[in-house]
Amino acid sequence: MPTTPALVSALRELGDRPAVVADGRAISGIGLLLGVSPPGGLPQALARRIAEHAALPPSAARAAEQRLRYWAGVLGAPPIRHTVLHPVTDLAVDLALATLLAGGTVHCGDPDQRPEQQLEAVATARATHLSLPSALLWRLSGQPGLAAHDLAALRLVLHVGPEPRQEDVYAAVDALGAVLAHVRAPDSNAEAADRRLRADAANASAAAWKYGIGVTAEQVHDFGAQLDRAVLAALLHTLQQNGVLTDPARGYPEAEVLAAAMVTPAQRPRVVRWLDALARHGLLTRRDGGAQGPVFRGGPGPDAAEVREAWRPAAETWADGLGPAAALDRVRRGALRLPRLITGQEAPRPDASPVRWAASRGFLGAALGALVRGTAEAHQGPGPLRVLELDAEGGEPAVARALATRPRPHTEHHSAPDGGRYDVVIASAGGAAVAGAGGGAVAGAGGLAVEPVQDVPALVRLLAPGGRILLLAPTTEQLDLLITGDAHGLTARPAEQWRAALTTAGCPTVLTLPEDGHPMGLLGQRLFAARVD
Repeated sequence: MPTTPALVSALRELGDRPAVVADGRAISGIGLLLGVSPPGGLPQALARRIAEHAALPPSAARAAEQRLRYWAGVLGAPPIRHTVLHPVTDLAVDLALATLLAGGTVHCGDPDQRPEQQLEAVATARATHLSLPSALLWRLSGQPGLAAHDLAALRLVLHVGPEPRQEDVYAAVDALGAVLAHVRAPDSNAEAADRRLRADAANASAAAWKYGIGVTAEQVHDFGAQLDRAVLAALLHTLQQNGVLTDPARGYPEAEVLAAAMVTPAQRPRVVRWLDALARHGLLTRRDGGAQGPVFRGGPGPDAAEVREAWRPAAETWADGLGPAAALDRVRRGALRLPRLITGQEAPRPDASPVRWAASRGFLGAALGALVRGTAEAHQGPGPLRVLELDAEGGEPAVARALATRPRPHTEHHSAPDGGRYDVVIASAGGAAVAGAGGGAVAGAGGLAVEPVQDVPALVRLLAPGGRILLLAPTTEQLDLLITGDAHGLTARPAEQWRAALTTAGCPTVLTLPEDGHPMGLLGQRLFAARVD
């Protein structure tokens, strides 16, 4: 069952009590949930973030709240009356939201007021917590009239800035009588790069929005389930028509299945992957047969008419605006050829992209082009922007268009590594073919195959400091590749593998497009945007 985000629950718990106070006006927890916000930068930023947070799917809400729980832990036990004298930044908003998560009240101060007014506001609010820029803290702690303000309730001061001098810290502790906690200024090179990447990713999503018009999460989910049922039915029927895997009382060793189906040596890896997928999805059971290898047990399966009927609901859902009929027809025709393919009576055809790629290619191509364009426009290096697009000759047209918008001297577009480092590396992986590549899966130039654990580190090593990797990759299992594509390395949870591989290879920030919860993301193809320090 869906769960309520913790921040929403905390605001409900506050009820009619003041949650945010600004310009003498108090807003309750319920008021914030209803979208009420007074004028002013921080209160409005809080209201926007709360509205966004309330709409997040549970998994995304939990991830966002991990950061807030950290700051809530720094703030400590209630009561918390937190005066925020910091300009409107992501950190200021996070500290305010963490206060609300901990059941406290946020007092929005004005960092541009005179110090005497700021001290009076802290005293009037009987603030237990104060957060502000370090430079402002040193100013307040040195005010001649500080002793005239009752700051006895103040317990913790969070100051944000560069590494402080010890004499400034000692003077502030003596003046305020509170514990000081230093927070590194959020404008380091790494954090600035993170902000730029997040902003570029948001712009890229906005640029691709029209490709998601009319596509619903229910439609995508239904099609995926229908397609997978049809694929698995076709695979099982292909094997069972050879008289194996039909008796539920008997186990069939893998070698016996391959022999009965007259599978050629070249096609054995493909059929072994079929058996693994059928067992993983419950159409077969599998046990360890020791020296004879895995043993599979089946039961009565679909006949030819039932297999044909299994494709009908998938075709109807697909035809309702998801993608071109040819993409699904290719898989259906491929399923009919399977008996001749695995016996060598028919030559293999070129590998095709996953069916769902045909539905997501417009969105992902537009997003990829926008990310490349944003990177090119912001490039200020002494040399040209160096872009490596593996298989650029058959690559994404949006990339070429994005690079063509700037004068040629400002960009270098490469299709193979030349021994140097690149500002941007673009690659496709695991069956996510680049749009315009003729439907074929893209491998890296020079034999550089793109698989998570093995090859992501090699891609990351091609990046110059501060460089970005833009990777098109599957994020859900694509069973249709068992019929028409290269299903080598097909896994049930590839999204986690790609993210972990990028992080382990040295990318501190990894974003995915479209974002979690977007219907286009449910198609199982995503664009990973990551950077190195």
